[in-house]
Amino acid sequence: MYFMFLKIIDINYKDDIFLALESVEITKASYIEASNLEKSLTDELPLFKGFFTTDEEKEKQIIIVTALIDSTEQIDEMVKILEASGLNIRDEKIFRLALMPVSYVFDPTKD
Repeated sequence: MYFMFLKIIDINYKDDIFLALESVEITKASYIEASNLEKSLTDELPLFKGFFTTDEEKEKQIIIVTALIDSTEQIDEMVKILEASGLNIRDEKIFRLALMPVSYVFDPTKD
């Protein structure tokens, strides 16, 4: 079992990535909307946000997805699905992914 940490850098591809995750049966995932600290540190952080997001603010937004996955093959398949859909994930900064082995899990909902 692995802990997946997926940082979606270009949120325009969020739906494509979510569909690919679902296609490889990574469904018990959580996601957090966050700000890209690297870009935020170069500008002032706004104290109050309005109702509308400017293009500049969208550039700073990222999504963090976390999940427990069974195997690295799921990620290999997800990458193949994204590439087959036409995304240039090798050359463009769309997402960053890390897997960490898990030595213990307590999950009373696990089948």
